Amino acid sequence: MFYIASKLLAFLIKPIIWVFILLISALISKTKRRTLLIYTISIFWVFSNGFVADEAARAWEIEQKGILNMKGQYEVGVILGGFSGYDAKIKMLDFNTHSDRVIFAEQLYHQGIIKKILISGGNGMLINNGYLEAEEIKKHLINNKIPETDIWIESTSRNTYENAYNSAIILKEKGIDNILLITSAIHMRRSLFCFEKVKLKPTPFSTDFTFKTRDFYLDDMLIPSMEGVVKWQELIHEWIGYLAYKIKF
Repeated sequence: MFYIASKLLAFLIKPIIWVFILLISALISKTKRRTLLIYTISIFWVFSNGFVADEAARAWEIEQKGILNMKGQYEVGVILGGFSGYDAKIKMLDFNTHSDRVIFAEQLYHQGIIKKILISGGNGMLINNGYLEAEEIKKHLINNKIPETDIWIESTSRNTYENAYNSAIILKEKGIDNILLITSAIHMRRSLFCFEKVKLKPTPFSTDFTFKTRDFYLDDMLIPSMEGVVKWQELIHEWIGYLAYKIKF
């Protein structure tokens, strides 16, 4: 029930949904139409502003230090799923904007920073289409010259907490606590919270992060963009998820 409720809430809090509701309300209400349109334009501008979205993301994300600054070696690099899908018609993986997770994991492995890779990810859809991410990504890693013996999978988790809980079972059975956690910078804070709740303290390795350098371009600061809307949706999703886990655990 908690899983379904969190999915529905994540849908309802999307900024574009708020804008749509306000627009419908403005069409229905004649007396408050002007006020509602002002609210709609204001909310749309804030949530479509790339500069504001980037500033909010930088404040939330866990900082990335870069591969060249990594010190020491880790027994396992844990990759959290949610970065791929599968096109059954052409029988091919479809990577999304968070695919840096697996790209950097491959680099970390080949450079000897992590000895093993644990992929944690089942199917996070409300209606399961049969795709198990960890199993498919294992095949991808094998195709990219990583030995099957160095790849572990956990393919039953549907959310971040289950990622942490199920991964902890595997890692504790093997007596491993020297872990590098690999996930998106925007997702890292919630992920670390979940791993700490299962008595693990991994070192974070953030991917697909917002650049620390700021570009003060007028079009980015003033003109609406869909990139800003998408980033705000991800941020709000993370905030709601983090708060929900705080309350639940």
